[in-house]
Order: sequence, then structure tokens, then C-alpha cells
Amino acid sequence: MSVENAGLGVVDVAAPMEAKAVCAALIGAAVAPPLIVVAHGDACQLLPAVALSLRTQHRDTAGYVLVDPDAPPSTDTWPEAPVTVVSTTQEDGTSLRGWQVVSAEGNVAKAVARVVTQILLS
Repeated sequence: MSVENAGLGVVDVAAPMEAKAVCAALIGAAVAPPLIVVAHGDACQLLPAVALSLRTQHRDTAGYVLVDPDAPPSTDTWPEAPVTVVSTTQEDGTSLRGWQVVSAEGNVAKAVARVVTQILLS
């Protein structure tokens, strides 16, 4: 269970965590905006609450990277930034929600790093 500053304004959310624990950890996280939130599997369900916490703290969010997500619910306030899905089972393409899907090609860390770099450069 962790929320880590992975450098370059990236917050890594790993399950199992409750939404309030993630939000509390974000308050003390020393990351510079704009933020990129990376969530894995079940942790993706927490993203609407995480986004609300970030907005309440007036933190600029550049994007979300979902790694093999259990798809989070879309709400009227989430996502407010671009979403990219990194998948170990799908090819590059577009999800039913219109989100970009990037194949992990056997190396999840490399795929996430590539997506984060693209977000930071855009």
C-alpha cells in the first residue's frame, strides 16, 4: 500500500488502499505540479476520489495512467485530464471510453515511463 513520489511530478497509487488514505497521503506528498497519477488494477477505482482531493488542494493534474485497470467509474468531474491505459493483454488502440490504450509489450515499467514522458512533453 503506497502513494509514492516517483519523480517528475508522478504520484503512484498502488492498492490495496482506501480512498481516504490515498487522499491523506496526497496532502503530504512533495510532488511538483503538474501531476501525473499512475494507478494499478483495483487502485483505479479510487481515481474519482483522488481527483477530487487534488482539485480541493488546487493541484494541477496533467493526466492519469491506468495500468491493467478495473475501470473506474466516470463521473461528471472525472476524468478532468487525459487518461491513458497501459495494458498487458491488449494491443495499442482506443478503449470504449475513448481513452488511449498502450500495450505494455511485456515491460510495464517501460510502457508507463513512455506514457509519462509523452504526457510531460505535450
